Amino acid sequence: MSRPATPDALLLGGCNEILLLVDARDLSIQAVNQGALRHLGHSREALLGRPITDIECALTDVFFWEDVRQGLTPEIREAEASYLTASGELLTATKNITQAPDGSGRLVICATPVGRLRLAEAELADASAHLRATLEATAEGILLVHRSGAIVNMNHRFSCLWQLPAALLLARDDQAIQAYLAAAMADPEAYRQRLEEIRPDTEEETQDILHLADGRILARKSRPARQQKLIIGRVFSFTDITEQKATEARLKLAASVFTHAQEGIMITDPGGTILEVNDTFARITGYSRAEVTGRNARILSSGRQGPEFYNNLWHDLAHKGHWQGEIWNRRKDGAMYAEMLNIAAVRDEAGRISHYVALFSDITTLKQHQSQLERIAHYDALTGIPNRVLLADRLQQAIARTRRDQRLMALVYLDLDGFKEVNDTYGHETGDELLIAISQALKDTLRAGDTLARLGGDEFVAVLTDLGSPGECEVVLERLLQAAAAPVRIKETLLQLSASLGVTLYPHDGSDADALLRHADQAMYQAKQAGKNRYHLFDPEQDRQAKTHWESLARLTQALEQGEFELHYQPKVHMRSGRVVGAEALIRWRHPERGLVAPGEFLPMIEGTDLIARIGDWVMDQALSQMSQWNQAGLELAVSVNIAAHHLQKEDFLARLRDKLAAHPLVVPAQLELEVLETAALEGIAHVSRVIEGCRALGVDFSLDDFGTGYSSLTYLKRLPAGVLKIDQSFVRDMLWDTEDLAIVEGVIGLAAAFRRSAIAEGVESAAHGALLLRLGCELGQGYGIARPMPAADLPLWIADWQPESSWQAAHNHPLSREDMGTAYAEVDLRHWSRALEHHLRGHLGTQPVSSPLNCRFGNWYRGEGRARYGRRAAFSRMEPLHEELHRIGEALLTHRADGRADLVELGLAKLLQVQEQLIACLHQLPQEN
Repeated sequence: MSRPATPDALLLGGCNEILLLVDARDLSIQAVNQGALRHLGHSREALLGRPITDIECALTDVFFWEDVRQGLTPEIREAEASYLTASGELLTATKNITQAPDGSGRLVICATPVGRLRLAEAELADASAHLRATLEATAEGILLVHRSGAIVNMNHRFSCLWQLPAALLLARDDQAIQAYLAAAMADPEAYRQRLEEIRPDTEEETQDILHLADGRILARKSRPARQQKLIIGRVFSFTDITEQKATEARLKLAASVFTHAQEGIMITDPGGTILEVNDTFARITGYSRAEVTGRNARILSSGRQGPEFYNNLWHDLAHKGHWQGEIWNRRKDGAMYAEMLNIAAVRDEAGRISHYVALFSDITTLKQHQSQLERIAHYDALTGIPNRVLLADRLQQAIARTRRDQRLMALVYLDLDGFKEVNDTYGHETGDELLIAISQALKDTLRAGDTLARLGGDEFVAVLTDLGSPGECEVVLERLLQAAAAPVRIKETLLQLSASLGVTLYPHDGSDADALLRHADQAMYQAKQAGKNRYHLFDPEQDRQAKTHWESLARLTQALEQGEFELHYQPKVHMRSGRVVGAEALIRWRHPERGLVAPGEFLPMIEGTDLIARIGDWVMDQALSQMSQWNQAGLELAVSVNIAAHHLQKEDFLARLRDKLAAHPLVVPAQLELEVLETAALEGIAHVSRVIEGCRALGVDFSLDDFGTGYSSLTYLKRLPAGVLKIDQSFVRDMLWDTEDLAIVEGVIGLAAAFRRSAIAEGVESAAHGALLLRLGCELGQGYGIARPMPAADLPLWIADWQPESSWQAAHNHPLSREDMGTAYAEVDLRHWSRALEHHLRGHLGTQPVSSPLNCRFGNWYRGEGRARYGRRAAFSRMEPLHEELHRIGEALLTHRADGRADLVELGLAKLLQVQEQLIACLHQLPQEN
């Protein structure tokens, strides 16, 4: 049994088509037939193994084979293909591609080359189409008429020119077409007569103009059509010359305009040589046409425009093709005149400038009138100096120049002192003459680049530029003051005024022009307030602070209105018994962005303003409302509220307080205490004393806050009927280390006892603070060592849980007598030495404390006053070795620090403080031993 023929065997057949077998995986040619070798000119060896894309080079072929490479195996039928032959030519063919029947996945290409006859036919058809396209593309309408008069042919342009209907063309009726053409004419009869005169069989060539009824104009030409030498008909060509005729009409009109135009017209060549001018040119310039033709346009130049002006003019002509503007030129008689000039560049077909056309009109009269109007608009009618409008322009220029040159500029606002009295006494005519004289005197004092302007009335502004320093400005200011104060004789009257000057310096004051003028005006007002006949310099920083202050006031007012404030309460306690005797209401600002803000950040901003009184009223209302709630809950607690001096000094303070108490009947007036700063109370002691008495009559007591920071005079204390003295926290906080602060605290406690007042200490930050206060005789305290300020809701729970320090009971049981007060000072000296040593070791202090126990202040007390009073007591004998050990530890710590042993320093400090507390315990025992 014979084997079936394979695709490879088929390719070996003798068919004339191109047969190729291609591997779909790598696109390599696997087999070729003899027809492929004949048509392509390649050898079999050159084709086998070669990628098919080397000979199939059309873009569509590349895309097809790329799809095959990606795994797609489409089949195509009757597709155009181009093959690259061995000679480098392209062979056009029609191809079919199918899969090989053996299932190998290979592809069989069968391509049939296109024959030469078919190509020739295609080329002939293309040539015919090109010829027809050329005929149809001509701009002329062509009509071919047989010598018998019959229409042989026409092109599409002809039918379009005459707008022949399609039905008429399809009918091929020559008479109907000729009748249609005659009807389209403006004069059909004349058209027919002329058509009869042009015989189709004559040698004559004709041309005439046809006017159509729709307004179009056609140029008609005719010539005989020949076949060899025999005339076989006539060819008519028709051209639409409607636009051409319109152009000719426009040119005639342009020539008429050129001659009769009221503007001067000048035409030059590219070099500026005058070629033509009109009559108006001669009338404006005084030059006749003969005098300027052939001469350069520079003969008109006035010299008022510099080289830069003409450079810009020629630049615009070269790049934009036109220029327009005002220019000053010179007439034939030498007189200068202003003209509005328009120049246009005319280019030839190659785009090169061939001419310039200049049109101009004489605007000299207009410029003179404009100058008059500008003077009226920019200069003061009375004094002749610049007015407010021109000042604004000059000021903007001065700012720009100052910024560019990095110099100083001064803006001076000047107001005459006493001018109104001159007007009222001598009349406005005299006042006007005085203003004219003073403005001239002021102007004469200024430098060349400065400006003096009148704003109106007796107000002037000077702009001083190019200043090297503020001192240079002061020289000019002094001259202005002298000029304004110089006597002026008006008729028989000698008048003398002065001036107040406000000055601001730019760029120190980096504002815009309007703000600079406003700032100078503000400074002038301050000069008047200070006594007149002087100048005042505007302070930008002071102005900025004022703006910030007002902005802060506005924001705090908003905070009050929007309920952003809240009260926290800090307990006041009886340190011996542990009883909570009250709380101080302290305002806080719950800022929407910053969170809780302490009063020290915002209350100083509103001190002395009405807002402080409004906030004070709000605090009292909130505190009374909270007290009512606590009373209802069974917590009867006194609350103190801080009152600002400005609030206290309001005339209606007592009445408003009475109304607030009446609005909260559950609050006993004695539960409310008002705190006023000692310094604030002393500012208006008489009024404050009356207010305090009035408040006490209502049952409300007062305390003097921060006592000790003011004068603390016995006379003042006697006149201020406040029931409580509040020792300022700055003294209480540092009394453990500073004997001067201890002395102040002791003094205030003594004053309170002497005047039968209560004393409460602020700033109790530790158990040691409380113990020392109790030994000094002060039982009431508040501070962070007791409790921080807290929301009202937290206070009842804190009160229920709080217990006093255990050391406070012992301290209270053994108060210091006057004779034993030295032990308290010795304790403070001891703490001061230890603290100074600690700070020195930690690098906070540069001075090393005394290291010898014989030279320190505590040692001096021990060997002197201490030994004299307590030398026989047991506690005293235990102190000397402890004191010496304290100093030994101190010397060792200094050595450790020098050696860089930070770990030993920390351990030694702990031991040092332990020995210190043992010494302090001995000090506390001394007054108790007999």
